[in-house]
Amino acid sequence: MTTAIHRLNELGQSIWYDNIRRGIIDSGELAHLIAQGISGVTSNPTIFEKAINGSNDYDDALRKLVAERKSLQEIYDTLVLEDIARGADLLRPVYDRTHGVDGYISVEVPPTMAQDTDKTIEEARRLFHTLARPNVMIKVPATPEGIPAIRQLLSEGININVTLIFSLEAYEEVMDAYLSGLEDRLAQGQPIDRIASVASFFVSRVDTLVDRLIKEKGLPESLLGKAAVANAKLAYELFLKYFNSPRFEALKNHGAMVQRPLWASTSTKNPAYPDLLYVDTLIGPDTVNTLPPQTVSAVLDHVKVARTVDKDLDEAHHVIQELESHGISMKAVTDQLLQEGVDSFSASFVTLFQGLRRKRAEITGEAEPFDWNQNILRSTASETVSHLNQQKAVQRVWQHDASLWKSEPEHQAIIKNALGWLSVPEAVAKDAKNLKAFTKQLIDEGYTDVVVLGMGGSSLISDVLRHIFPAPAPYLKLQILDSTNPDAVLALKNNLPLATTVFIVASKSGTTTEPQEYFRYFFDAVSHVSSKPGEHFIAITDPGTALVSEAEHYQFRKIFLNPADIGGRYSALSWFGMVPAALSGVDIDALLLNAQEMQQMCKVDDVLENPGALLGALMGSFANNGRDKMTLLMPKALSAFSDWIEQLLAESTGKEGKGLLPIAHEPWLPVEDYSSDRLFIAYQFDSEPDNELMEHVNELRQHGHPVIILPMANRISLGGELFRWEFATAIAGSVLGIDAFDQPNVQESKDNTKRVLKQFETEKVLPAVTELGQLDQMRWSAAHLSTSQSALGDVLKSLLNTHQAGDYVAIMAYVNPTEENWAQLQEVRAIIGRNWKLPTTLGFGPRFLHSTGQLHKGGNDHGLFIQLVAMKGEKVLIPGEPFDFLTLMQAQAIGDYEALQAHGRRVVRILFDGELAPGLAQLAEVLQTINVK
Repeated sequence: MTTAIHRLNELGQSIWYDNIRRGIIDSGELAHLIAQGISGVTSNPTIFEKAINGSNDYDDALRKLVAERKSLQEIYDTLVLEDIARGADLLRPVYDRTHGVDGYISVEVPPTMAQDTDKTIEEARRLFHTLARPNVMIKVPATPEGIPAIRQLLSEGININVTLIFSLEAYEEVMDAYLSGLEDRLAQGQPIDRIASVASFFVSRVDTLVDRLIKEKGLPESLLGKAAVANAKLAYELFLKYFNSPRFEALKNHGAMVQRPLWASTSTKNPAYPDLLYVDTLIGPDTVNTLPPQTVSAVLDHVKVARTVDKDLDEAHHVIQELESHGISMKAVTDQLLQEGVDSFSASFVTLFQGLRRKRAEITGEAEPFDWNQNILRSTASETVSHLNQQKAVQRVWQHDASLWKSEPEHQAIIKNALGWLSVPEAVAKDAKNLKAFTKQLIDEGYTDVVVLGMGGSSLISDVLRHIFPAPAPYLKLQILDSTNPDAVLALKNNLPLATTVFIVASKSGTTTEPQEYFRYFFDAVSHVSSKPGEHFIAITDPGTALVSEAEHYQFRKIFLNPADIGGRYSALSWFGMVPAALSGVDIDALLLNAQEMQQMCKVDDVLENPGALLGALMGSFANNGRDKMTLLMPKALSAFSDWIEQLLAESTGKEGKGLLPIAHEPWLPVEDYSSDRLFIAYQFDSEPDNELMEHVNELRQHGHPVIILPMANRISLGGELFRWEFATAIAGSVLGIDAFDQPNVQESKDNTKRVLKQFETEKVLPAVTELGQLDQMRWSAAHLSTSQSALGDVLKSLLNTHQAGDYVAIMAYVNPTEENWAQLQEVRAIIGRNWKLPTTLGFGPRFLHSTGQLHKGGNDHGLFIQLVAMKGEKVLIPGEPFDFLTLMQAQAIGDYEALQAHGRRVVRILFDGELAPGLAQLAEVLQTINVK
């Protein structure tokens, strides 16, 4: 029987079914649709989320997989790929009959990888080769990171459905990637005649957003409902241009097929519009329309079969021009829709995994991942939890009751002026509109980069944001400077487009040395490329600080005044964190909403039901019971988050001979080699599962180590996690009996540095530190060690082989914080961990002085310290100062060493006079030769 779909086929348009579910395969419904003319199937995370979480179709299969102890990732893979494989087999006759033009089913690379080219390529390969069927297409989003992945995958012979195309500019990039991929493959001597691709151009969502803008601007109603079709028609015009070009003709001679435009999102969202608005108007040769079930039914019933896609092109151009003339930027519209599309599919992907976890828990009867029922957690912390509840600790936090921490008046004054972080998310959320308007102003003026000049709490959150939320176009690329190493300063300057860079000078006190010197240096640099250098600078500081006066004097573009009752390390959700977030394109509305949701959960009085209070109770309890090493286990995608947690915990709790020592980025040890003074805290990242990490976590738990597992749904959930950790740290401070809001020993190193620099200004030389020996281009000193030998190996041996229970090794590196140096230092750290089975930390100076540096001096005497200092570097002068950056860094290292000496800490100091890489390699060799006690 001939259907309307068959008549559309005769005009060159294929109809694909935008839906998949096990029930429609089992019931024969899909086979019936194929008989009616459906010639392909598309899927996406939203479809699978509704199919798996919203039906019982998969319950039997799920029970079997749970019984086989499959991971969530394995369960997802099995359920989804089985549906795709069965769908592909049903469509194979169509594929064969059409010689590879039709008969495809699509499966999507997780949208959480949309901003990672390499991961997209890796996952697409895995999906395609696992399914091992020629009529499978892998869906890859048309993000900037997705475009190069598309080209590479096509060159490997993988069929690609390019999804989430909204703009004509992106569509041109997609077609170019398709042609380039085929050209690459042809150059490799590979066939291109059976490589298929479609370009999914989204339609109805354009009208949804444009219509809203038309109404908001009070524009003529005659413009409503026209943008989407016009945009799609112009896309088809581009398709004809590209696939009638000499470039494609050359490929066509080798059997290449056109990359057909696929009209996606073609169900009508506005009930006032005809139900087939986006079908009837886009019919034509070499096109695909993918339709949800209700639209397929409507097509079969009353579609108007006529070639329309290339009619009225002049009118389509006119519609877009008129919208632009009224101030509706199609680029802004399509950029927003792309981001919303990625976010929407990502949210569905996360929800799918959450649903799978719930179903698995129902089947097994297991608890949720924050497993309070792990015996060692309950037995260690239950008394603390009860005590906190009896104290009404949660209520007292929210009441700003300083006596929860300390009774002394001097401490209470500090604490009462340090709890503004509890309510700041709402204040910033109210200002979000202004932050976004300010961001738009900078973008419109052509700014491309933003650099945070800060230290500690004022900059660490930005470092987390730039790693977890890479800036999408057209937002500003976010970079951080928190090193005084001259090579680091110079490398940043040389890689910046100074004329289009804005600098954020971030300092709570307004007098922090490092941001002050950064400002002097970069203000001078910008003065050489701009007649108004102040326009390139923003200040974030407390009211009334010296930085406010300086910013006014130099005519900064903007001064953001942060509430004075928020300490730097608790300022992530304040303007210190959210200004850089907004400028770099983070969805601050969603981030702050997520933080506010966690904020509400942290108001629950019962500690067991309070995610922040319970985490704090656990950390405090374990520290009081000898497990004070908080070992952070992070999925790769969240790695940078460890640095922020490290600073928050160490600076807040490392005092009065106590403290929670955060262990971040530690190379893994065999589970039996971990010391018994650890509490492990692991993140389970639902949207980007790290199976290797979770296997390590399971081994730790099986070995009897206490492990807290924190589930995190997706990247935007960072907002809630920031608040959770702030609340947990405050509670942990109460359990430890310390003031979690002062930092007495941070100032000590600052004062030492100022004294050393004052001496340098007078004597033109830094104070000498007594040295024990020299090897090639290394020199070393030591404090509070008993050794009659001066060789480096003997000095290190005297440090490491005197370790006792509870000790740890801290590597403090005053060097250029490059990836290469980090890798070498991690190897040094790994050697110490493997050979001595000690916990290790690693920090770049001077950044760690505002982080673990507080704990090094104010915490217990369990640290074995190795200070590494680069003595060689570029001479980078600081305008107005008698010293350069290398001298500043070396002065900070001396000040730190003197502070450790004053506190009786065991420390070895090693200076590198030559190139750092061979020096670190030599250090690693020396460590390997030491006989371990």
